[in-house]
Amino acid sequence: MAEQRRIALVTGCGKPDGIGAAIARRLSADGHVVVVVDIEATGVRDSHEPADSVAQDWRGVESLVAELEAAGGAASSVTGDISVESDAERIIAHAVDRHGGLDILVNNAGAPFSLGHGDIAEVDAGEFDRVMAINVRGTFLMGQAAARVMRPRKWGRIINIASVAGRQGSRLNSAYAASKAGVIALAQTWALDLGPDGITANAVLPGFIFTTRTLSAMSKKAGGADIDRTAAVKSAPNIPVGRPGSPEDVAATVAFLASDHAAFTNGQSLIVDGGSLRL
Repeated sequence: MAEQRRIALVTGCGKPDGIGAAIARRLSADGHVVVVVDIEATGVRDSHEPADSVAQDWRGVESLVAELEAAGGAASSVTGDISVESDAERIIAHAVDRHGGLDILVNNAGAPFSLGHGDIAEVDAGEFDRVMAINVRGTFLMGQAAARVMRPRKWGRIINIASVAGRQGSRLNSAYAASKAGVIALAQTWALDLGPDGITANAVLPGFIFTTRTLSAMSKKAGGADIDRTAAVKSAPNIPVGRPGSPEDVAATVAFLASDHAAFTNGQSLIVDGGSLRL
C-alpha cells in the first residue's frame, strides 16, 4: 500500500492492454484514488490495429473504473482532448471537484503510431502538426493545469511517458521521435520550475513494450503485413533481458516516481527497455 493516499490522474487509458490502463491499475493497487482519461472512452484505434483486438464488452475508461472499484479502489473517468486548452483544464478540474485535489499526473496519452509515419520526404505536414499537438502541446497543457493545483499543496509528481525514440530517433517516425524528445524536455524544464514547490517532474522512456498498438506499428513498418505475437517475440533476442517489455514494467517505474521514495528523483529520464539502449 502507498505511504499516503494520493489523487492520481492518468491520460490515455482507453485500451485494456495499454500502458495507461496498466499504470492506473498499479496506482490503484498502491492505494491511490485514480482518474482515468482518454479522448474517447475506448481511445482511438490505430489504423493497423485489428478491429476485433478489443473485447466487445470493453467500454474503455468506464470499464477500467468498474474494474478498479471492484478491486476495492476509488476511481472515476473523464474524456477530453488534451490538446485543447479548455478540455485540459476541465479534465484537471474533474479531479479537483470530484476527489478534492490532484497529487500525481501521468501524461501517457499519445497520438496513434500511424499518424505522421513515413519517410521525411512524404510525411504530411498536417499529420506532423497533429502528433505534436497531442504529444507535446497536450502534455504541456496538462502539466500547466496540474501545476496550478499542485503548487499551493506543496507536493506533486508529474510523470511524462516519452520513448527511447526521443533519445535515439526512430526510422520513418520524424513526428513521433521529435514529439517524444519534446516530452522529455518538458519534464526536465518542469523539474527546474516546480522543484522548489515540492513538485518533481520526470520522464519514463519505454522501449519495445508488448501492446496491441505496438504490434500495429510493427505491422506498418513491415509494409502492412500482419504480425502476430509469436512473430513479434522473435525480436526478443535483441533485448538483453530476453523478452519484450510489458505495460506492467512501465507501470512499476511510474509507481516509484509517484511515491514518497522518489522525492529526490527529479528531472530524470528513466529508460525501461530491458537494456537495449545503453547511454
